[in-house]
Amino acid sequence: MSESAPDVEPLIEPRPGSTPMAARPPRPRYRKKRWWAVGLGLLLGAATLYLVMRTNAGIAATFAVQERYVERIEREFESIPILSDDEIALLRRSRNARHVELAETFGVGPPDTRAEADSLGDRYGFVTIGTDSLYTVLPGEYSVPRLTPSAAASLDSVAVRFRERLARRGLPPFRFAVSSVWRTGADQAALRGGNVNAAAGRSSHEYGTTYDITYNPTRYSPAPDALPPPPRVDERVPGFLRESVREQLVEQQAADLDRLAADYPSRLTAVLGRALIELEDDGVLVVVRERIQPVYHITVARRLVPRPE
Repeated sequence: MSESAPDVEPLIEPRPGSTPMAARPPRPRYRKKRWWAVGLGLLLGAATLYLVMRTNAGIAATFAVQERYVERIEREFESIPILSDDEIALLRRSRNARHVELAETFGVGPPDTRAEADSLGDRYGFVTIGTDSLYTVLPGEYSVPRLTPSAAASLDSVAVRFRERLARRGLPPFRFAVSSVWRTGADQAALRGGNVNAAAGRSSHEYGTTYDITYNPTRYSPAPDALPPPPRVDERVPGFLRESVREQLVEQQAADLDRLAADYPSRLTAVLGRALIELEDDGVLVVVRERIQPVYHITVARRLVPRPE
């Protein structure tokens, strides 16, 4: 009885001259998990792109509201008629003699020096005026920023009437600039050397009743604390960016309004001039639109605040 051959797979000898087959590499065990990672990355990338596009669209929509607001304001400015010749004539009906007469009646002084002005101002309760929400006060070498209470009240009336006229047209609050206020005799004498409008005799500026409002094109400015709120930030802007976008809107609003003031000074001057005509008709003040210097020269025309004794 022959022995049975072992149960072994016979070796297959390679043919002469042939190259032995390389061992087959093991099959990757994590290929399926790699495809999941790629898919997740694509999904996150798509989500991020969507959020970025949505955010950008929200920011663009927010600033588009501001742009439309500025376009509307520009159209409204362009619709304001400039001052007519008749209106300019009304702004020149009260000559210098009338201003001095009223100043002598309702003012004090005139002081010769700043020390005298300080003493009189303190005694009669003069109001110190400065830049605020209603107007700006320009620094002046030949002027003390103080007025009698009635003159200060008339200045406030001009600012309020000016702003009311703007508001009726849907325009934002702008401020005018006060360029000269109370002068001493020494101030007036020094000013005559360089200002052809400075009166040769007594000036109403020497009594604390008179001020000049300039209408130089660069002198109008928006009142920051009285502006309408900027546009609402679009809901597509995520919460963590809203405050930053809101700050940019406020800056853009200020820049837009500064530009509008520089672009439309004659329209703002027309609104201011009509407010002054109304107040002169009401007996609150008298005004003369000076011919060489770009100012409205204004004197209070009646006692608006009781004079302290």
